[in-house]
Amino acid sequence: MPDASYSFHNVNVGVLGHVDSGKTSLVAALSTQLSTAALDKHPQSKERGITLDLGFSSFSVPMPERLTGSVPLQNLQFTLVDCPGHASLIRTIIGGAQIIDLMMLVIDVTKGIQAQTAECLVVGEIATRHMLVVINKVDLLPAELRPKLVAKARKRLAQTFAATTFAGCPMVAVSAKPGGGDGPAPPAEGVEALIEELVKLVPAQPRPVKGPFLFSVDHCFAVKGQGTVLTGTVLAGSVEVGGMVELPELRLVKKVKSMQVFRRPVPSCAQGDRAGICVTQLNASNLERTLLCAPGTVPTFSAAIAAVEKVRFFLGTLPSKSKVHVSLGHSTVMAEVMYFGTPDGSGHEPAAALRSVLDRIRQLALNEDVKDFDFGAEYAYQSELHGLEGRPCASGAQPTTHHGPQWALLKFSQPVTAPKDALVIGSRFDTDVSKAACRLAFYGRLTALLRAEEPGELARLRIFKAKTRAGSIDRIAKDGFSAVCKGMFSKDTDISLFAGMKVTTQSGAIGTIEGSFGKSGKFKVAFPEGIAPAAPGQNSITLVFKRFIYDQNKRNMVQ
Repeated sequence: MPDASYSFHNVNVGVLGHVDSGKTSLVAALSTQLSTAALDKHPQSKERGITLDLGFSSFSVPMPERLTGSVPLQNLQFTLVDCPGHASLIRTIIGGAQIIDLMMLVIDVTKGIQAQTAECLVVGEIATRHMLVVINKVDLLPAELRPKLVAKARKRLAQTFAATTFAGCPMVAVSAKPGGGDGPAPPAEGVEALIEELVKLVPAQPRPVKGPFLFSVDHCFAVKGQGTVLTGTVLAGSVEVGGMVELPELRLVKKVKSMQVFRRPVPSCAQGDRAGICVTQLNASNLERTLLCAPGTVPTFSAAIAAVEKVRFFLGTLPSKSKVHVSLGHSTVMAEVMYFGTPDGSGHEPAAALRSVLDRIRQLALNEDVKDFDFGAEYAYQSELHGLEGRPCASGAQPTTHHGPQWALLKFSQPVTAPKDALVIGSRFDTDVSKAACRLAFYGRLTALLRAEEPGELARLRIFKAKTRAGSIDRIAKDGFSAVCKGMFSKDTDISLFAGMKVTTQSGAIGTIEGSFGKSGKFKVAFPEGIAPAAPGQNSITLVFKRFIYDQNKRNMVQ
């Protein structure tokens, strides 16, 4: 258990927004405790004047009365995760998405929603249920028009968020750095109201500590005479000083020598905590972002199946067999993706479409009721990933349908190390960053891991392509119970492969293929219920069957 110096409950708050919206200035106005990575300490951040990496800092408030029963600690600590806003750094933002409990979306009141604001909103939907919108730089508005313009901005933003999981989210107007510039500035305005709203968003139920220890490492450095410190956030489980941890990508197991939380020594850390874990005999230069875990709990794999949903803001198509950047764990790698779904392809009606996709976002993002993949079921191949038709947030049009559950088969360009149920984000980073387009394409959860390099592994997947062949009735037998048909097969086709399959005539009669008739590709069909002569031009027949993509017997076809 934590000692007296660790008598606080920690909540991780992601601070996201378009570049130059004032995120770092807001973090500086709020923070009272800085980590080794805070407020753009990266040398290039100082040189370029923008955030290039995740920054961490914190502040504390007395534990509110409504939480004292469920969280018996003295203080409520907010750890601020300052995420870069520049378009080229979205991969860094994705890395921060996995560790936040709440989100602050910072918007420049003079510019409103911008290109990367949409990407940040997508990250927020994937990462958390709770968002606070910070309308920043209100000091730049004319004083006499400020209340009216802020009210107008609130209304416009509320309309945008109405079609997201954050409908009705609170908004606070602030000025994080009045006057701007590099010199001394007047005190920030609106910070007290912002903190009050943040406190209100903290869930009353304590965070459950479950699963084996999993730690997201974002910075690593050596301390002379002590060892190597790995700083990061506990994603699951807990660990104590003296416990054993593994760096799965390096396949190294180390003993925890000591542990600190914002420079305070602690005997343990648990899910949601921001901590520094010290181990010995580890070269810090070999590490960047990585994972730390309970030994043997994080696998390495070459392919996987993920339950996925298309990002509503992404305007392009996502065809099967195309390559995308896939982020999971602390890796972003190229992957060839194939999409598939439920055989009937059924969708929800217009009134339920948006509600359905928002429910799906919550389910996948928060890993609620995401079941293991059923290898015994059949799935229909999709030429592309379906989205919410109408794209309500992007174009203002109303959605018409939402297709049912969809999956993606991911074949990675190199082995990936990540938790077996990791959050997955697919992106099209080849999109021109100068264009106002969302590059986040889909998101989801891993549901099964595969060893695609092993013979027969993919044959476990019962994914089929629906095939249709058309032909015509050549002549009907005198008894009216059979017919000779043509035009469906070439003369070289082994028609015995199709024997026993059902065909349907244009008038709705159902017959069974019996076999070939001669050597020209004609075949015989039996009609147990009989068949009447067709009217001129009405003698076509149709054969519909399934071919399983990964069936090792490539000639096997079923109906």
